[in-house]
Amino acid sequence: MSKAVYLAGDFSGIQRYVLGVKSAGKAQAKRLRARSFLLELFEHAALWTIKERLCIADDDVLVRGGGGFLIRIPPDTDPVRLEEIRSGLQRKLWDESGGEIHLSLGWAETPLTARARLEVQKCRIGFSMLQSSGGWNPEGWCQPPLDKPCEVCRQAPGQQSVQEDEGEEVLHCRSCLEARKLGENLTRWKWMRPGGSSVRVLGVAFETLEIQTPESFQVGRWIPRHSDSREPLTFQEIAAQARNDRRLAVLKADVDDMGVRVGQIAGEDRSYSRLRSFSYSLHEFFGQTIQELLAKSWPLIYTLYAGGDDLLLVGPWNVVLDFAGTLAREFETGPAQEYSPLTLSAGIALTSYRVPIRHAVECAEELLESAKERPGKNRCAALGADWSWRQHKPVVGDGKRLADWVEAGVAPRSLLHRLLRLAESAKPLSAARWAYQIERNVPRRHTDFHRWANHVLEYIERDGQRVNELAASLRYALLATRPQKEGRDD
Repeated sequence: MSKAVYLAGDFSGIQRYVLGVKSAGKAQAKRLRARSFLLELFEHAALWTIKERLCIADDDVLVRGGGGFLIRIPPDTDPVRLEEIRSGLQRKLWDESGGEIHLSLGWAETPLTARARLEVQKCRIGFSMLQSSGGWNPEGWCQPPLDKPCEVCRQAPGQQSVQEDEGEEVLHCRSCLEARKLGENLTRWKWMRPGGSSVRVLGVAFETLEIQTPESFQVGRWIPRHSDSREPLTFQEIAAQARNDRRLAVLKADVDDMGVRVGQIAGEDRSYSRLRSFSYSLHEFFGQTIQELLAKSWPLIYTLYAGGDDLLLVGPWNVVLDFAGTLAREFETGPAQEYSPLTLSAGIALTSYRVPIRHAVECAEELLESAKERPGKNRCAALGADWSWRQHKPVVGDGKRLADWVEAGVAPRSLLHRLLRLAESAKPLSAARWAYQIERNVPRRHTDFHRWANHVLEYIERDGQRVNELAASLRYALLATRPQKEGRDD
């Protein structure tokens, strides 16, 4: 066998695990916090185990975050030892995640070959659970009987009923009970490092810290809180801060073509020092820089996940749309400037706070993928359309201006519906019908509105594709001016 000098790892099943939070029980936010954090702890525990078993320094961890890592290991490492590490981690992860999260490892003489072997191992998920010293072990896949399943996850036996805020008794399994408790503690914890007894994951114990130390990592993620009690806001309370229509928005963003860029940087510097710097810069940007920005200027946005090259946020729909533009600018002047070419795409899904948040996350993921399918990527998908980041401010800005005009009595809200139907049905946009609607519904004395309407015709005449951006602006304005009926809060 070739000398093993690079070890690549990847966690799979991440989205299914995080989104496996059912609507039963009223602690969705706590469980989402806990599951997102446990993913980070799985990664920390796996890396710590490998480093301890192979006597590897921190500088040898070249890439990490986002569910994967790449490590430089001693060239004389015994392959049998690597097999033992792989099998041991896989079995522990199987037990602790209920078989939902899997870790694959591949090693070879170059990072590219290690990644290729990793892909082969990802096709053999669960293989170590089916093996034993005497041969096949099919019982390894068996789970305990579900006579009384957990009402939260429906994947493990229920053990204890927990009374929710509304008095409802909900049966929890051991894992969901621990996740609920962990979600509560995460609102207070700041830093963590291996050692102690606060949390134990994959056989590795972690302790919490109040201050940063050389071996510690940041635990806290920004969470909106009440100004007086400092208790976390509920999704309902966050939605109530939205402009008129009390909806939440879920933003999912990540770096475009991350694997390609990693390969390019690795090829430019055979010492891989720049690759390590690139990985840690991205992790710091999403996990720390953006968190500090939220705390300072965007306190209503809730962090579900931040790290590696990924970001998952929830907040009032209009606030999240505004923040998306700031995120793109911060990325462009930060990591994208230092490691050009580098771009970012995002998907933003709107939802009622009453709907389990996992559904909105799935929609945001689909929107993100649709943005990445467009030529050049580097886009935002939301409000039934997608656009390049340079158009984000005009799209949102036009939506705000239209909403302001409706609220000021300049134009009737019904006009927005008619203009939206024109934008959605007419390809190309009918200039005559557009002008007719404007002249009929908006007096000439409102020159700003007429100037805007004429400008719309000009830029759509130059680029017919921008009619989709117009439709997005109109949808924004309709949401921002939606009448609130008595008793309706979603």
